[in-house]
Amino acid sequence: MIRRMMVILGFALVFGASVGWGDVTWQMRIHGSEGVEYFPLADIDSLTFVELPAGFVPVPAGAFVMGDGEASCGMDEHEVTLTRDFYLGQHQVTNLEYKEVLQWAYDHGHVGANTSSVWDSLDASTEELLDLDGRTSDGMFETCEIQFDGAGTFYLRPSPRGMIAYPPDYDPSSHPVKEVTWYGSVRYCDWLSLQAGLPRAYEHGGDWSCNGGDPYGAAGYRLPTDAEWEYAAQWDDERIYPWGDEEPDCGRANYYPCVDWTVPVGTYPDAPGALGLSNMAGNVWEWCNDWWVCDLGTTPVTDPPGPGTTSHRVSRGAPWGYYAEGYMRCAYRAHHPVAGNSYLGFRAARTVSAP
Repeated sequence: MIRRMMVILGFALVFGASVGWGDVTWQMRIHGSEGVEYFPLADIDSLTFVELPAGFVPVPAGAFVMGDGEASCGMDEHEVTLTRDFYLGQHQVTNLEYKEVLQWAYDHGHVGANTSSVWDSLDASTEELLDLDGRTSDGMFETCEIQFDGAGTFYLRPSPRGMIAYPPDYDPSSHPVKEVTWYGSVRYCDWLSLQAGLPRAYEHGGDWSCNGGDPYGAAGYRLPTDAEWEYAAQWDDERIYPWGDEEPDCGRANYYPCVDWTVPVGTYPDAPGALGLSNMAGNVWEWCNDWWVCDLGTTPVTDPPGPGTTSHRVSRGAPWGYYAEGYMRCAYRAHHPVAGNSYLGFRAARTVSAP
């Protein structure tokens, strides 16, 4: 494991003295949720305090080996160095979270909608963002749990599939949003940026590039890159699965036939990733920023933005309706066209701004 890290401090600092025989050594005493740590002041050349957005986890910059030699499209192992600290959503974006920000975007004229679809209306874009009448692949069940009344209001509607899995009182609020296209996921990130007074990360037109092709330098919210997602999932010991090296089971992740629908985000508290990230395997695939190619090669890279334009985007993490355990490996790299389905969701990210 190759690891170089910057420390992100999100808690109080208390200075203390460590007294030796005839000498005084000043140390920093840091009180955290897992105890107290001491750092010699002589070894500290700077301190940076950053604001942690609600619902996000800080991920320090560093280096890791991407790929594990076994996972599909993760066979080739290569060293990746990420030079920027970033925030990653602690959980997948929920129906309620998406609905509330979508309502804000609609009220501000950023999107158009009817009872079957939501589409973009910024930068002359008309891409579909959310398929409101999306169905399971057999056409039997409506799967999008966000609906539009045709008069200006979005609301949540339990999917019939969810009601079968959770009788009798199924509430979709804390379940991950589904039927969101890749455009709809990056659009959500831009809405967060607009609400926070940050520059939008994405160009809505052309190839929808993130920050002109440099996602790591974007000031606003965005999707995690392919490399960032795997780096956070396997933090920081090259574990096979987000929870460790133990084989998947229904006590660690939601995959077929555990529930036969999504579970509320944050389920499986006994099997989080090392950073406290929930559901990094199972529940829904998660859109990433990158275009997809299978072979990434073995050459070491720094801050990789992914390949040029292809036909699919990277998706990670494995969904509720797939049985194969290999899909849940941290290194497994899936791909989908930009359209949404009942197995696809996302979590947001943001680069930690330089001081």
